[in-house]
Amino acid sequence: MSPTKLTARESQILSLIAKGMSTNEIAIHLGVTLFTVRKHRNNVSAKLDIHTTSKLVSFAIHRGNITDNNNPLETSWQDILSDREKEILRKLELGLTAKEIAKNLQISPRTVSKHIEHIRSKTGLKALADLMLVSRQLQSPDIQNTHHSA
Repeated sequence: MSPTKLTARESQILSLIAKGMSTNEIAIHLGVTLFTVRKHRNNVSAKLDIHTTSKLVSFAIHRGNITDNNNPLETSWQDILSDREKEILRKLELGLTAKEIAKNLQISPRTVSKHIEHIRSKTGLKALADLMLVSRQLQSPDIQNTHHSA
């Protein structure tokens, strides 16, 4: 069975969602109504059978709709982020919600939210896609080799 095809507009809206834009911001950016954006987002969710923003963002990153060209890895993040924060970033990259991460790690959702807040503070990044890209960069073999070879 072939994968579901998104229209060009649906792909565009998926990319804007992944970049952290709200429905209102997308509508203004594209010059369309809120209803139109909501309709396209609902179509994307239905076609992909993905119904959370975190999973949509993860899908967009893995599909290549979002790249890390604008946010090169700060090598100091490897040292600044705690092991728990890196673990939470890895779970975020998989598209898990804070509640799902909490259940998976057997901690409270509030604790997960606090970790994400600290990660955002340390990195200066706000968009979920940017955080997911940091996780991918931290896991790249080049970064791991420079920081774990002794």
